[in-house]
Amino acid sequence: MATRRSVWSDEDVQRAARAFVPVADEVSRLQRDKEPDCVFFQGFCELGHYGGKTKPSNTRQGIYAVTPGGRFLASCNTRDADEVLAMLAKAKKAWDAMPPAQRRPADAALDPAAVRRFEQLRPTDGLVLRVYSRDLPRQKVTPGWRGQAWNQDHAWFRRDEALAMVPDAEVGAERPFPAEALLRMARVHLVDNVRGQTMAHGPQHVVARRLVARTVALAGDVQSILFEGAVRIERSGTWASRGYGPDRPQRLGFDAQLLGAAKFDRKGQRFTEWRLLAVGMRHGATEFNGRLDDFGPAPMGVAFDLQPDDAAAVAPSMHWAYGWK
Repeated sequence: MATRRSVWSDEDVQRAARAFVPVADEVSRLQRDKEPDCVFFQGFCELGHYGGKTKPSNTRQGIYAVTPGGRFLASCNTRDADEVLAMLAKAKKAWDAMPPAQRRPADAALDPAAVRRFEQLRPTDGLVLRVYSRDLPRQKVTPGWRGQAWNQDHAWFRRDEALAMVPDAEVGAERPFPAEALLRMARVHLVDNVRGQTMAHGPQHVVARRLVARTVALAGDVQSILFEGAVRIERSGTWASRGYGPDRPQRLGFDAQLLGAAKFDRKGQRFTEWRLLAVGMRHGATEFNGRLDDFGPAPMGVAFDLQPDDAAAVAPSMHWAYGWK
């Protein structure tokens, strides 16, 4: 998210990037697993800015430029737009000097059928939401990009979970949100990732949760629903609040009110609109979420809305916490 704001918003970088096919992915899986796409990544990342280090590092994150066949061109790991611009120029020069036969191999580098990714579990018959997080207005604003930061994610619900959100088709009818789905939403998506990466909450950290759906109108096959509730998250332990430590006793939490609305097509058995806001006070910090000087309490909001059917399949950032197979 920080690199998106500081690098890819730069007009010179955007112009240079037109000569490339940009791809973004989560590095933790790529650098660790033995699936074909992970092995493909590992084959060129060791030639880049992490290659040849005498002191091992547990990450291979960065920006890499490679050919479609996986030949390394250039790489860097920076939030400085000028440095990325120089890397792209180096990569383009290497590409231009490369014999055509090396640019595009005859055989595909990867067999799509052999790659197993979490995106393949996207519930196309369920509910796929976009998720946005940001700080809300307050008196003391952090200077620079961090004070204007926002982040985005995706939340998934399987068909049975989505249908379990729908009350009876009678004005005033109420139904509690499915318990496990609400717990997962709180653990994975009501997190403070506004400025960077953070961790999912454990079930024990969601100390209170309530979300009720109520039918408020019926118009033919269209059922209008309101959501109302609250979530309180509290956790304590020992972890770092700034990159690479040291570990110290910490507390963090989010005390939020939930309010939303949806429209459900009873004939098609699907949501045509779905919105939810979680607004409240957050406190605390985690190692890489950029709160080292902003422990709060301070207001934060998380918004959910329906993703269009034709949008690309993007997995939730902490999909491993879903427990889906």
